Amino acid sequence: MRSPETRLAYMWFAELLVLVFGLYVAVSVVFPGKVYSFLAPVALLVLGSAYIVLEYRAWGFEVRDDHLYLEYGVFTKVKTMVPFVRIQHVDTQRNALERVFGISRVVVYTAGTRGSDVKAKGLLPGEADSMQEKLRDVAIESEDRDAV
Repeated sequence: MRSPETRLAYMWFAELLVLVFGLYVAVSVVFPGKVYSFLAPVALLVLGSAYIVLEYRAWGFEVRDDHLYLEYGVFTKVKTMVPFVRIQHVDTQRNALERVFGISRVVVYTAGTRGSDVKAKGLLPGEADSMQEKLRDVAIESEDRDAV
């Protein structure tokens, strides 16, 4: 099973720092000079950092013989298998923060209802492109097979 690049955890930590700074500013305005203005952001930083470590360790994905397998979740463990015959299309995406950290994600859209997509996060851009091509190729090959 492949884990995401550690850059993903660094990106999540950068997002946490922005959130903690915003909380510090907000609490300092509401409770100026109070101990809350320091303790609340520090507590959020500690708990958030622990959650990031656990979330990063929980993420994994693998392209298997006939499906894409993803595993994630801290409090609720999710194991997803996407059969190649269910794949509609595959995108690689990079938002601004992901570009700064040099990572991409592959989004696999499946046949089904709204929200029926899965994401493999924390890939290097070249790896994301090759994973997209591989999933596209195996989805085309499996078009003649039945989804059930």
